[in-house]
Amino acid sequence: MGRDWEPENLIEVRTLLEDDMKVRNKSGATRLGFALLLKSFEVEAWLPESAKEMPAAAVAYVAQQARVPAAA
Repeated sequence: MGRDWEPENLIEVRTLLEDDMKVRNKSGATRLGFALLLKSFEVEAWLPESAKEMPAAAVAYVAQQARVPAAA
């Protein structure tokens, strides 16, 4: 996606809200993947076909919130 992934932009569009935190009933890579798909669909009405399509900055930011290593 052609977005500017500066910290302000990440906070605005990739922050997991309280209702989004229900991903806590999932674990590890499943939790991270679910959170990334949720925010991608919510923000851009788009679901990536592979992890390679997700911007690394967005993955790192969401991973931190979901408390899962970005490499998962």
